[in-house]
Amino acid sequence: MKKSLHLLFFLLCTVCIHTVYGQNEITVSGRVTSVEDGSPLPGVSITVKGTTKGATSDAAGNYQIKAAPDATLVFSFIGMLPQEVSIGNRQTINVGLANDQKQLDEIVITGQGVGIEKKRLSTTVDVITSEQLKNTPAVRLDQLIQSKLPNAQIQLTSGQPGTASIMRSRGVASAFNSTTPVIYIDGVRVDNLNTQAALSLATGGAQSSSLADIPMENIERIEFVRGGAATTLYGADAANGVLQIFTKKGTAGQSRINFETQLGAQVGTKDFLKYKRTADVLFKPGFMQSYRLGFDGGNDKVTYSFSGNLYDDNSFRLGLKQTRYSLRTSLSAKVNKMVTYTGSLSYTGTKFTRDYNANTSFSTFSNLENGSYGDLNLYTPSEVDSLKSAVKNIENLVDVTENVNRFQTSHSVEIKPIDKITINATIGMDSRFSKQKDITTNMLLVALGAYPEGTNDQGTIDVYDRNFFTATGSLNAQYRENAGEFSFITTLGAQYFRNRDLQVHYSATNVTEGSKSINLAGDRSAEDYIATLTSYGFFGQENIGFKNKYFLEFGLRADGNSAFGEDIGLQYFPKVGVAYDLTSEEFMTSLSFISNLKLRGSFGIAGNFPPAFSRDRLVNVNSYLSTPTFTFGQPGDLNLKPEKTSTFEVGGDLGFFDNRLTVGLTYFSAITRDALFNAPFSPSTGQDRQLRNLGEIENKGFEVNASVGIVKNDNLDLTFTVSANTIKNKVLSSGGAPEFSIGGFTILGAFVKEGLPVGYFRGNKATFNETGQVSNIEPNANIGSPIPDLYGNSSITAVFKKRLTLNIAAAYQVGAEGVNLDEVLRFNNGVDQGKVPEASSNVSFANMTNMFVEKNDFLKVRNIALAYRLPERFYKGVFKTAEIGFNITNPLNFVSSKFDPEITGSGAPGQGNAQVTVGGFGYGTESAPRTYLGTIRVSF
Repeated sequence: MKKSLHLLFFLLCTVCIHTVYGQNEITVSGRVTSVEDGSPLPGVSITVKGTTKGATSDAAGNYQIKAAPDATLVFSFIGMLPQEVSIGNRQTINVGLANDQKQLDEIVITGQGVGIEKKRLSTTVDVITSEQLKNTPAVRLDQLIQSKLPNAQIQLTSGQPGTASIMRSRGVASAFNSTTPVIYIDGVRVDNLNTQAALSLATGGAQSSSLADIPMENIERIEFVRGGAATTLYGADAANGVLQIFTKKGTAGQSRINFETQLGAQVGTKDFLKYKRTADVLFKPGFMQSYRLGFDGGNDKVTYSFSGNLYDDNSFRLGLKQTRYSLRTSLSAKVNKMVTYTGSLSYTGTKFTRDYNANTSFSTFSNLENGSYGDLNLYTPSEVDSLKSAVKNIENLVDVTENVNRFQTSHSVEIKPIDKITINATIGMDSRFSKQKDITTNMLLVALGAYPEGTNDQGTIDVYDRNFFTATGSLNAQYRENAGEFSFITTLGAQYFRNRDLQVHYSATNVTEGSKSINLAGDRSAEDYIATLTSYGFFGQENIGFKNKYFLEFGLRADGNSAFGEDIGLQYFPKVGVAYDLTSEEFMTSLSFISNLKLRGSFGIAGNFPPAFSRDRLVNVNSYLSTPTFTFGQPGDLNLKPEKTSTFEVGGDLGFFDNRLTVGLTYFSAITRDALFNAPFSPSTGQDRQLRNLGEIENKGFEVNASVGIVKNDNLDLTFTVSANTIKNKVLSSGGAPEFSIGGFTILGAFVKEGLPVGYFRGNKATFNETGQVSNIEPNANIGSPIPDLYGNSSITAVFKKRLTLNIAAAYQVGAEGVNLDEVLRFNNGVDQGKVPEASSNVSFANMTNMFVEKNDFLKVRNIALAYRLPERFYKGVFKTAEIGFNITNPLNFVSSKFDPEITGSGAPGQGNAQVTVGGFGYGTESAPRTYLGTIRVSF
């Protein structure tokens, strides 16, 4: 009985203590904003110091938490300085967080397998945040990140929807492989074919790209590492760098709903037209509309995020239009104390129409600009009206369409059995199906002048189906240990991916007029392309720190691939690097103007593996009188292996005056050995070309990027950023093989030759005497290179009164050349003598090709964005946040050439041709349009 009374007394005391404690707690609420511009910060973590109790700010930056009056709240957010605030009986606490300009402790994933602090890295990782991406009205990934990666060059090579771009950094490391980096979304590899497929609809020049329909919904951040030591963990396929996209997984707290709409106009860019009447005939204002709806929320166990987008435009010219709709949903769940699951699903559907362009007589734009219709400046108003009518009739008859359906999914499980160990397993897939269709009717052929009036049954239908599927699996484990002043981060992992590419071309000729089916045709045929590529790799990496300021990292990857020769086996890719954070040294305290100083250096090897079947000896099968016949095909090379790019780099990151001025500087030297050349054999062998490990290519240069806070106060925050990148590209060795073409034309092409840049222009070079006559012709001369000596990006951002934000972004290049093929055609059509002296106007173009190569220097303003966060009093009780904005894309162009220096990808070799695309040949393709968009963005 006595024991029972003691127990009852103890329970009553416990209840009383908890009751008193609960009564002493108060509810604290408030709003978390950015010190820089006053904008609300969603997803900020608010914890009671010394406890596990916490909360998260919502979309409007609002939070609520219970705590004791004498407690301290800790506010933390990625990329911002944490802040501790004592409650002191206050029930309302508003907090402003400042950007962490130093950001050496920022966690990055790319190149490491599992997260690691940026300060420990011997290489650089460029990061683009969702805030930086928010005000860019882009339809596709490459357009979205233009001018945002300081050391990468991204150029859209056509204004037509869904077409390819040129993406490159650190020069051209290969004579066969695209310069497009490997792309991952939530750890899953995706299709990055950025030129025409092996079987694809070639409308003359502008080729479809699988980058154009990569889902862009819910992007949290983008990380990019340039080719070199940082990409060693991606092994035999990463010499051009790695681009990783991470999607939002939602934040805990009350559910948030976000809605955004963009409406505006799309107009043709007239800056580069030879004839302004081309715009009068073909261009028209187009209407653009985009609607986004998203919601996210959750609790401390499960968070979720969903976003959907509908985009539509009827283009800036006749014959083009596109519609795109996409959905993405993500989920993160803490299964238990040790296991966390994250997953994402996305779907994108795209449909667009395209017109013929560039190297085809069907191209309306090209025919207008190259003189096929004569000198448009000499047209009378009535002749212009007649031409308008004829062109409109042609465009109404053109029926070129493409439909893309893309599905992606990623599933990751993170296990932390103890604090020191993190294990991450990821599986996922990317499935992309595209259908291209070109219906050429008799009426169109007659309208184009290809056949006389009354022609029947000459129509054609071409259908190209491509079904690409890639599966990815990876397993990474990281172990952290501290031993006195030493710290160790050990990473082990394995990756696997398998690509399957199925392509079919159905062709029908003598099609019954009006038919859209190949069944109603006099003759039908088909061909297919099937490629399967499997790659696997294992890697290990060690990062050792001493006194948290000296760091050494080294690693090794072993890769196997089904495209290697049978006797090659595993290929090895090592790396080693050092980093030194001088900011932590005591002597730096006397140098108060230096707020951050880190030195770094590294060496590593990455690679590019050859395409499927490149090693195999092949026999060509041809049809003769409906019977298969056989001829010699590819000779084959069982010793074929990946080309390897060894990169040495050294640099530093500096900050001055409390990081009001930050500078990053890197020197790199990269040599590609065993370079894969699709070079011809000696004519006496009678053999066709074969991809072989023959060459050696060098790229070296400097990369500089800087940011300066010009003004920083409550009324104005003005920041300017700029980057400068130099490139020296040269083929050091061709392995004794003769020079070979990688694009262009017989008399003016892009070639690979020892001692010259990859893709240099080779042609006949004419010199003229005082009277303007040709005095000498140098055959097969070096007349230019499409690779710039210098390029970079810049931006200026101004925030007024912490509400109004203005951002201007631009890009430039110096030292590249390009071939003005429109001028070549006008010269041959006799309507424009261009730069050719009148005394030599009857000389063949083939004997003076150098006269049509122009400097391709440019400065282009990519985007002007204005955003205003409305005062809360205007929408209180209706919305949580509200913002309006206005954007102009491609508003200003300053160029040295007579044509658009970026529209130089026409005629680029496609998949399976074993040739790199370096650009340089521009004609017959519209520039990217100029757009004017208004934006309304609200959250509930």
